[in-house]
Amino acid sequence: MSWVLGGGEHSFAELMALRPNLAADVEAFSAQLWSAPGMDPVTLELCRLRVAQLHGARAALAERRPEAAAAGLSEARIARLADYGRDPAFSASERACLELSELFVMDPSAIDDTTFAAVRNALGEPGTVALLEALAVFDGFSRAQVMLDAAPAPETSA
Repeated sequence: MSWVLGGGEHSFAELMALRPNLAADVEAFSAQLWSAPGMDPVTLELCRLRVAQLHGARAALAERRPEAAAAGLSEARIARLADYGRDPAFSASERACLELSELFVMDPSAIDDTTFAAVRNALGEPGTVALLEALAVFDGFSRAQVMLDAAPAPETSA
């Protein structure tokens, strides 16, 4: 139950509506993240969802990006996300990006040259920067959703 809007269950969109100018800017910036050249939408969505898992951000976990679904990301792969490091269904590129995502959330000081090299080899330098920008957004908004106890949007609730 959120402590905003008089308590009760509220989606993150409802909570963001309290700041309509900010909500529009966030949406515009998000669109830029998902259209970054060289960024695979499946990998980006897997990273977004892993960040949400680590934070326990239930609203973010329930959401699905249409770009990733259109590119073939299945619910079966999403269900196996926590085991990405051992699961052969995840490519070396995806594993490198997911490892960076975990470290970004849990201990950014543990990100070393080897971690960055694996991501840079997978995505190139522009893709690596795009992923880091996306991780900053995913991390920040997952944390905000947890702090606000945002509920999944009605259209994404199971």
